[in-house]
Amino acid sequence: MDYLSSGFSDVDRSSDPSFFASCLITLNSLTYFQDYKRKSFDLMGAIEGSRVLEVGCGLGFDAISLSRIVGGFGRVVALDSSLGMVEAAKSSARPLGLAIDFMLGDAGQMGFREGSFDCARVDRTLQHIPQPERVLAEMVRVIKRKGHIVAYEPDWGTFTIGCCDRKTTRKLTDFWCDSFRSGWIGRLLYKHFRRLELEDIRIFPSTLLVTDLSLAERIFDLSRNAERALDLGLISKQEAEGWLRQLREDDSSGEFFCSYTGFLAAGRKE
Repeated sequence: MDYLSSGFSDVDRSSDPSFFASCLITLNSLTYFQDYKRKSFDLMGAIEGSRVLEVGCGLGFDAISLSRIVGGFGRVVALDSSLGMVEAAKSSARPLGLAIDFMLGDAGQMGFREGSFDCARVDRTLQHIPQPERVLAEMVRVIKRKGHIVAYEPDWGTFTIGCCDRKTTRKLTDFWCDSFRSGWIGRLLYKHFRRLELEDIRIFPSTLLVTDLSLAERIFDLSRNAERALDLGLISKQEAEGWLRQLREDDSSGEFFCSYTGFLAAGRKE
């Protein structure tokens, strides 16, 4: 079975890639994500004619937005480790006639020359990488002096679910966090940026609130996460069934609640 927390690290091996594409489409439709994305574009400092790097392009939504910012005299290079995602992004962008190069590649070992880009951005990709500092170091290497890098990442240690069963909830939120390759990356962005000797580092926290169980299932994989924890012996069948029943009851009464905090980080290369 595919899981959102671990499966994004190797989408091409998935039995159902559309499961991951559907999640990305849902996230892209939400105001929370639209708002921080606009802010991240502003922090990059991209202007008409800029050459921009987008790391972890997914279905290409953000690369398309950036291409409209840099215009016909600029260029967006959008990189992803999934061939399926790259092909889907190309298909979406092709009719628009925008200046985007979608490329398959390893973000931790990019083949670009030093100083190839004016700025670079990564969004919700580092959480799926075991050594995110390597990717950030590569991003710094390939941008010009005085260029900006921007990263947005969740901190899954901040994931909350408003269920009265504290014991089971703690087990499942910790399990969700630890299922990511880098579940704490949000809180570590400042440290990584400092170690890369970036200047003018700024961190902007923002919290997503979800009060609809159906939406939470699509973006947080709650039932699958509980079933997986059950299969691994982390919780009992009674705990899993009771916890999921409580979520459904809370949703029916309009009391369902969950949230997480993400961090948008920006810095400038010396």
